[in-house]
Amino acid sequence: MTTLIDLVYASPLFFLILFIGLQRFEKRQLINGIVFNFFLFSALMDAALIVIRLNNETLNNIAIAAAIVVVLIVMFFYLFGIVLLLWNAYIVWKKESHTLSNMLTLLIALAIIGSFFIPIITRLLHIPADVKLFVSIIVSVFLLYIPLFFYLYLTSLIIYQFNRPRYQQDYIIVLGSGLIDGQFVPPLLASRINRAIRFYDKQVKKGRPAPKLVFSGGQGPDEKLPESVAMQRYAIEQGIPIKDTLTEEKSVNTLQNMQFSKDIIMADTTKSNPKIIFATNNYHTFRAGLFAKQARLKADGIGAKTSRYFLPNAIIREFIAILKMKQHQFILVASASVAFAALTVLLNHM
Repeated sequence: MTTLIDLVYASPLFFLILFIGLQRFEKRQLINGIVFNFFLFSALMDAALIVIRLNNETLNNIAIAAAIVVVLIVMFFYLFGIVLLLWNAYIVWKKESHTLSNMLTLLIALAIIGSFFIPIITRLLHIPADVKLFVSIIVSVFLLYIPLFFYLYLTSLIIYQFNRPRYQQDYIIVLGSGLIDGQFVPPLLASRINRAIRFYDKQVKKGRPAPKLVFSGGQGPDEKLPESVAMQRYAIEQGIPIKDTLTEEKSVNTLQNMQFSKDIIMADTTKSNPKIIFATNNYHTFRAGLFAKQARLKADGIGAKTSRYFLPNAIIREFIAILKMKQHQFILVASASVAFAALTVLLNHM
């Protein structure tokens, strides 16, 4: 019994060391977020055990107060989550273009509202009990899997924001996005360029060689010039010498941004292992890092701040893209849930 308790007490230290090791080895992986949560929950378990064993009135009161605060926060988001989603959807509708990707909070709110009517609909349609059981099992699995996966993804994204590369980089890849009127840099893209410029300026002020800014983005069918060229022009207007810029003009997605920028860098550099980072918006850094890893590009990201009202939609969109990247895992869970549901229905008849 004592050995088991000792293991429980030691587990936070184990998970913390493992997390630090994983972060130092490779920041661009979801496993880091999973291990961090093991550390967090094991530390909370240790704290609870210590409070119980000491049986100190002051500590007990602090623990109860902390538990009440957590419960109230969870209840608030549970009870008012739909209202918050609809409010965010309203703000985004007013300030952004009316595209499907900008209506994700609205769609989620409507889906939650619609779920309340499912029991009524199933009664009205007189759906057979076996079908109800089969569907309810599959739905239950995904109601557990998707929020849990989202939580782990969100943890990994937040952890990635603490990435602080040293001011001794050789290249900064700036990831492109769409242009206004097919030729002008929009505010979202400008924030990425400005983030790279701030890093550039700070490195120069420290007396180190200036990094080259690699602007990455091809030309869309409705654009008058490649995104990278528009980005380069913007940076030059901000005072960046043209000799410190390169353009990658063929990419159409983030993976190609990384692949083609890597090719341009390796053709430009005299070093066998140049130091590279990339700049994008904060919500996009983690997924962009996964693409950099996929392209075998050793580069971590720095993120530009994004308007708070835009973050919920952006993070949900990124999560959907992560699900697509992990589609094999998603299909495995779906297949397992279907098999389990079918087996349950079959056993129900035996």
